Order: sequence, then structure tokens, then C-alpha cells
Amino acid sequence: MFSQTNVSNPSKSDFSGTLSILASDWMEGRGATQKGGVMASEYIASMMELYQLVPYNVKSGYFQNFKIREHTVKKTSFEIIKENREKFVLSPENDFQVTPIAQSLQKEAPIVFAGYGLSLTKEGYDDYKNQNVKGKIVIVLKGFPGHQDSTSTSYLKFKKLFPEANNLEEIKIQTAITKNAAALIIIDGNGDQKFKNSKENALFHSLENPITAAIPIFKISKSAAEKLFSGSTISLEAIEKNSAKKLGITATELKNTRINFSIELKTETFPVRNVLGMIRGKDTTKTIIVGAHYDHLGIINDTIYNGADDNASGVSGMLALAKNWSESKIKPPCNILFASWTAEEMGLLGSQYFIQNFDLEKQKIVLVINMDMISRSAPEDKTHRVLSIGTQEGSDSLKEIVTFSNSKLSKPFTLDLWETNGHTGSDYASFAAKGIPVMTYFSGFHDDYHSIRDVASKVDLDKIKDVLFIVNTSLLRFISNMP
Repeated sequence: MFSQTNVSNPSKSDFSGTLSILASDWMEGRGATQKGGVMASEYIASMMELYQLVPYNVKSGYFQNFKIREHTVKKTSFEIIKENREKFVLSPENDFQVTPIAQSLQKEAPIVFAGYGLSLTKEGYDDYKNQNVKGKIVIVLKGFPGHQDSTSTSYLKFKKLFPEANNLEEIKIQTAITKNAAALIIIDGNGDQKFKNSKENALFHSLENPITAAIPIFKISKSAAEKLFSGSTISLEAIEKNSAKKLGITATELKNTRINFSIELKTETFPVRNVLGMIRGKDTTKTIIVGAHYDHLGIINDTIYNGADDNASGVSGMLALAKNWSESKIKPPCNILFASWTAEEMGLLGSQYFIQNFDLEKQKIVLVINMDMISRSAPEDKTHRVLSIGTQEGSDSLKEIVTFSNSKLSKPFTLDLWETNGHTGSDYASFAAKGIPVMTYFSGFHDDYHSIRDVASKVDLDKIKDVLFIVNTSLLRFISNMP
């Protein structure tokens, strides 16, 4: 039986200095393809060396080097073509915004309206029911049924399933991909609006050799959508209103309308790297990963986005755990890999690259611990004592472990335990997609998220300390239960 008594829980001094350095202006916001990202990776590697972690790779040391491609939309067009060949040409300045796939593309295809774009068989809800959308362009509404009426039964049901808007959109995209759609259109905004096709919005990132499927994503204004639906019986206002009362929207092909779109890209390639250090275990065929992404938004329009909570907090916590485990001189029953992922903000690219190039037949990953934003609280969390922990469906033993660990705190958190299945909010998703058990820790969205206000002076060091207590206690308990 593995002893639980010899690895101390991190104190504030184990992570506070590291967090301040990572979130300083000197690190320039740690943009994955910018100078700040390189400086941050060098600093993290130096800390791993200081803590006497074993470099992950004999040749490249603590770095897992790879390349990502940055695609810029040079030119794009979007035409609505009616049965009589009447055309409505949408403007990229006013009517639509596009996220492309990793290559230039031109396509004309029929359209299927699929409600809110959700296919939830367990919930008995399917916007794609009785429709084959293979090779067709799918158009969906933003949000979920009843999202405009917070008192409706639909709202209460779906808000619990999809508390995060970003994740809900990703689920719609993945559903359309699974259904073999040619492209996805999301009707954005409650009324007419202009799109800001800024440099940031026109960028798309991918691995050099992506293996995951992708389709172009268009967001269009409501007035543009009305042109699409002209001549049909579809009323967006009626659908939004009725969905709050009655679930179920019949998918409909717009038989008199087609869309012709084109996307021309300019592509550049950038070198990036994960930072990986490990403690070798008795059984080197099994590995536990303790990870956090170190990249943030970098410098945008000459302004530094420091990313203290997102995610200097998670990286400093990971390094604090690495320090204490290394200093304990304990040889764990399996390898513990301490990982700092890059390009999470660009689509989980660092963790995706790692798992794509990991031999799961020779090595078994028995658990992935992910820490992403563990130092702040949501505005509604007035006591600052809510902690969100995600595990995969059926991982009851992991839920029991974190519940036990939380109970050992002098002031336990209110735990928000949720299931990661179908969710893609952070690097845990790269591993959950392979069926690998995950534990992902998150302390809440706040108003400073992805803003210049996410700075080190606003982090809650006490909260980080208590989160790391749960992570470390859970890790020890998991290891002690290993066969």
C-alpha cells in the first residue's frame, strides 16, 4: 500500500512567486506563437529542472517541440441563391463572420434549418430528427430552447446541461461535424448587428497534420438570416417563443434556397512547445498526468493580456505539486508526468498534439488531472467557496475521492461535480476523447476573463492553496488505491 503521509500539500510560498512571474508584463501575456510564450516555456522548464524532474524526452529535454499553422482569412464571400437564381450577397463587414477550416475552400450546397443544432438522445431531444444533412449546410439558432425566458421549463432544463455559452457552441459544431454537414451557420444576435472582423477574429489555428475533422463556421446577423428564410414558412421569432413552452423543432430543408461561399486563406507556420517533466514510478508502463496550459492571449494591439487566473494559476499550482512530490523523494507506483500545455487558447492544440503522438499501446495513462483557472470566483459565488470538478460519466470512484478530499479541508468547498462527456472547455477534452479518466478543476468564470484585468493582484491565494490541497489529497488517495 502506498503511503499517503510523505507528500506535503503546497503552501502559498510554493506557488505565489511563480504565479506573479508568469503573469508579469515581462512574460508579455504568454501568447503561444509570440515571444512571451517562448520565455514562459523557458521559465517553466527551468523550474522543472530546479525541482529535479526528469526531462520527458532524452533528445529535447523538457520540451516537446512541434509546429502549428496560423490561417488568416484573406478574402471571403457568402451568397444566398434563391430558386429563381436571385442572389443576396452578404457583406463580411456587416452581415457575417467566418471561422474557416485549414485550407481555402469554395462550395455551393443546399441548406437545412436544424433548430438549435442539438442532438441529445439521452434527453429525448433531437433537432436533426428525420434529416440527413450529409454534404448540406446546416443553419442553427444561437443558445438553447427557452434561453430568452429564464422562467421557462426549457430554460431550466438546458441551462443545467449547458451552463457555458462557449461550450454549447462547440457542442453544436461537433454535432454538425458528426452529422457530416458541409458547413455550419449560427444565427448570432437578438437583432441586427455589425460584425467586427478584426485580425483576431480572422485567425484560425491548427496542427500541421490535424486528424480531427473540421467544417467552416459562419455567424450571420438576424437580418441576413431573414433573407435566407424569405419565402419559407420558418419564423425565427415564433420558434424562439414556442421553444420556451414546448420542446422539439422539426428540421427543415430550405428547398428553394442554396448557399455559395468561398474562403481564401493565407497560412503561416510557427514553432511551439509543451513543457514536460516527470517523476519515474515503479511501474513505468503506467502514467498519471498533472497538467495545466501555460499560454494566454499574449499581446493584442500593443496591449498585454497577463492571464493571471487563466492560466498562470494552474501552471503555478502544477509546479508547486511537482516541487513537493520531488522533494518527498518518494517513488510513486507509476510515472507522474507534470505537463504544461501550449496553444490551449487556440483550440487545445498542445494537449491534442501530445495525445496524438503518445503510444497508448505501450503506455497507459490511468488519470489526467487538469487545472484551468483555479484562483478566482464567479460573481454569484459571494463566499468564494465554490469549486467545479469535472469527471467522465461513470467515474463514481473519482467523485468519491474528491468529495472525501474536500471534507478534509477546515472550510470545505461547495463542490459543483459535473460530467465532462461532450464538453470541450479545456485540455482535459483531448484525453477524455480517448476514454482516459480525467479530473478537471475550475474555480469559476469572472468578469475579468480574457480581459486586461486578469492580473496577479486579483488572485485569491487562499483559494489556490485549498484547491491544491484537494488535488494533492485526491492524487495520493488515487495512487493508494492502485492495484
